[in-house]
Amino acid sequence: MKTQALPLLTLLLLAACGNPPAETPPPPPTATDTTATVPAARPDVVAPAGAKLKLVVAPPAAQFPDASLTLDTIIPNLKSMAVEYKFKVNGFDLKAQTPDAATRGCANSKDGQHIHFILNNAPYKAEYNSDFTEKADPGRNIALCFLSRSYHESLKSNKAVVVKEFTMPGESAVAAGDVTKDPTLFYSRPKGDYKQLDGDKILLDFYLLNTDLTDKGYSVRATIDGEAWTINKWDAYFIEGMELGKHSVRLELVDANGQLVPGPFNDSGVREFNYLGS
Repeated sequence: MKTQALPLLTLLLLAACGNPPAETPPPPPTATDTTATVPAARPDVVAPAGAKLKLVVAPPAAQFPDASLTLDTIIPNLKSMAVEYKFKVNGFDLKAQTPDAATRGCANSKDGQHIHFILNNAPYKAEYNSDFTEKADPGRNIALCFLSRSYHESLKSNKAVVVKEFTMPGESAVAAGDVTKDPTLFYSRPKGDYKQLDGDKILLDFYLLNTDLTDKGYSVRATIDGEAWTINKWDAYFIEGMELGKHSVRLELVDANGQLVPGPFNDSGVREFNYLGS
């Protein structure tokens, strides 16, 4: 038995040496993790540490999908420094009460829906007629006009806003910048005096041109009574928890690094308003 086993073992060894084992197949490629490349959604509002107030997105307001505002005529009077504006309004009734005004919980105009007229970053004027006359500033003037609900919340639609630039005699105080192309912020609310009996919510609203805060990491820094909030969504907001007295708001359009975006109106400056008792 031993004399037969040796040749057989030799043959087995030779066979093994002549036929190397097949290479082990490589492992399947690892799937690429794409989750790291998708930016995380930004919260609508970022509160400062230890905030004393609340700033929340206002509930959806009454919608006017067919509303439009167009400027038919502008007539400047160079002597009186006044300008006559003639607008056409469709799909939106000036002086009417917005349907959800009674349940909004914030100040509401008894005179109804209107046009917000903002000239050169000055506080807005409520215009209840489609034709009106307002004083202009020397030099460069930029007028922003948009349709407003009776509780002063803007219609954020390209059809419901008009921007008009014109020049009057004199030296301009308006900084350089093309508001038809560059990201631009206009301050709207809060403004004036608020009575506690009108509601416990203070509307914070602003208007944006050429950005909606979804591009380039733009945001609005809202400094309320010295506390800086970050707003990442263009919407209307309610300030809640305010005590009676004088308050302040400052709005700034900033980039992803918190730096002010260049533009003539992107820093509203400090605006003061009063929250009064009954």
